[in-house]
Amino acid sequence: MNEGECLLKLKSLLEEQDKDSWGTDVTLKRFLKAREYDVEKAYKMYTNCLKWRRENEIDKIVDNPPAKLETYKKLVASKHHGFDKLGRPIYVERVGQIHYPTLNEYLTLDDLMDIHVYHMELSAKMCAESSKKLGKDVHQGCHIVDLAGMSMHHRHGLAFIQRCAKVDEAYYPETMGKLYIINAPRIFGFFWGICKAWVHPNTQRKIEVISGEPENELRKAIPLHFLPVEFGGKCNCGKFGPTEESKSTSQGKASSLCVPPCNLTEMKEQLKYVGDEYDSLTHMSLQVKAGTYQEVVVEGIDEKKGTHFSWNWKTVSKNIEFAVYCIPRSRSDGQSSELRSSNVPRSHSAEEKRPAEELSRAHATGHCEEKKSEIHFGQFFEEFKMGKEFRIFGPQKMDKHKGIFRPPVHCAVRFEFSNQYSWLTSKTIRHKLHATCRT
Repeated sequence: MNEGECLLKLKSLLEEQDKDSWGTDVTLKRFLKAREYDVEKAYKMYTNCLKWRRENEIDKIVDNPPAKLETYKKLVASKHHGFDKLGRPIYVERVGQIHYPTLNEYLTLDDLMDIHVYHMELSAKMCAESSKKLGKDVHQGCHIVDLAGMSMHHRHGLAFIQRCAKVDEAYYPETMGKLYIINAPRIFGFFWGICKAWVHPNTQRKIEVISGEPENELRKAIPLHFLPVEFGGKCNCGKFGPTEESKSTSQGKASSLCVPPCNLTEMKEQLKYVGDEYDSLTHMSLQVKAGTYQEVVVEGIDEKKGTHFSWNWKTVSKNIEFAVYCIPRSRSDGQSSELRSSNVPRSHSAEEKRPAEELSRAHATGHCEEKKSEIHFGQFFEEFKMGKEFRIFGPQKMDKHKGIFRPPVHCAVRFEFSNQYSWLTSKTIRHKLHATCRT
């Protein structure tokens, strides 16, 4: 039987519960081809797939992306990026840049599979759009996998690859049109020797490993305005084509790549807090870049009853300079908190540099770890009348600190984290800075 006759026979086998808007003629042909036009096998494969789609509500996944998708984007550099010369949607992924030990800390295998299915469904949606635009059947995708940076830690991703291969063969047959593997290191041969057994022979024939520079081969299949500049094209992502900035320069900078590598520094830093008292939803993260400082301003709550300010923070990136300042209420902006950063070093007056411990009377008290700071009541109000900030604590280099401050007047408190003495290392802070009403 030819393809048309096989299609008619397959459709005749479908019962009422087997009929679905997803099961178009194009879809049925894919299942027939995957089973070499054995109608009985194609029917079983199709109905199993339909059952899986209904049980997992696959039709809704594009409109309701997986909960961990944004986390995945911070860990894996990937992107759907235009169409090849046959109208097939292009998906680019920098697999060689994936750090699986970090990835596996944030995402389970089930999380990764949910995201993989989401990408497969998004590609199917793009195929349907391309089919409508071109007036022809488009049901396959084009993939570019960049293996630059691949190492032995990629062995931690083998379970995910194996499961992807099973899902794709069972539920997404004949959806891969072409897979280009570029920048493959020598170690790729080791991994391919393992993965090859999981990939159907028909799919293996669609995989092309490009040795050397990939530009020439990719340009044959992909229009230049859809091909990322990092792979020899003209798009850098001006959606799709060069941006005005890149037109005036002769080289593509890393900052204008279509699929820039992920910066895993912050994600790795966060893992250092897992399991300790700073690993909670009530603690927030703050990144202080090298040579800069960050400020958090917390406003007072009740002018009549007064406010109780407290802080508790930690960094695992060695020391950072910490200071606490009391701000006259008239100088604050009226919001609950404000975050500022700067590359300009802060200057402190000679009075600001006087440590609070040198002041004698304890009308306003700050408790820092197990030490108490005593602040002179008259000095405090004198500073306020002049509209000046009053330093409560620091600046002092440390890796963690906790304390409280009960001001005698309505005010705001500014917490300063300075990393200006470091020109190479960014610091990540986990903090909880609170203002509560005094009783």
